[in-house]
Amino acid sequence: MSRCLQFEIDPLEVSEKYVGSVLVALDVLAYSEEECPKPEEPACLIAAAHTSGLSSVSKAYVKLFVAGSPALKEEKTILRDFSAYMDMFDGGTLAAHYGASDSPDEGFDVPYLLARARQAHPELYPSLSRTLGRFKRHDTCGYARENMDLPSADLEYLEGYYGLARKPDAILPDARSGMDAYWKAGDAAVLKGALTNAYNCLRIAQSQIKKTICCTDIPL
Repeated sequence: MSRCLQFEIDPLEVSEKYVGSVLVALDVLAYSEEECPKPEEPACLIAAAHTSGLSSVSKAYVKLFVAGSPALKEEKTILRDFSAYMDMFDGGTLAAHYGASDSPDEGFDVPYLLARARQAHPELYPSLSRTLGRFKRHDTCGYARENMDLPSADLEYLEGYYGLARKPDAILPDARSGMDAYWKAGDAAVLKGALTNAYNCLRIAQSQIKKTICCTDIPL
């Protein structure tokens, strides 16, 4: 059975001038061993980190929308719940690492969710598309490529650049084996990996928007 989990993590301060009412960061896993999943492979885990206020933010929260299996009905549930979660906000900025745009030519996360809803769950697509359309977009990978003279724009490299420590048990395996281990034995490594991806993306987006270097004292 699909699940929705929420974690309270760390103080953040985000400028309302730049992000509007909320800053949300997104990470999507599909049930695939490949880095670039095929369009027919279902989304199985959506991690979304958000700030909890408008200008001086005291807490950050990460929500995990986790499918109970790769079945289409499970994917439908997490897409529906994620859409309802995003619909709580009146707008703001949506961040992702190579995936904030609606275009599949510019990344994975948002385009994949929209494509899965359109192809497999058309009854959800209008609401999801409309909800995501209310948000400004910030792609942490694209920003690094276009504005920062760095050897790499990969998430792992940017985590080091911004001082965001990642524990070894938060390094994601491929999504298929990670989800299989979670479903069969309750191994939460894939959950921690996705949670860390979304949280670190949130922190990096905050730093890029405010043009500062920030470090977290919570290694995820």
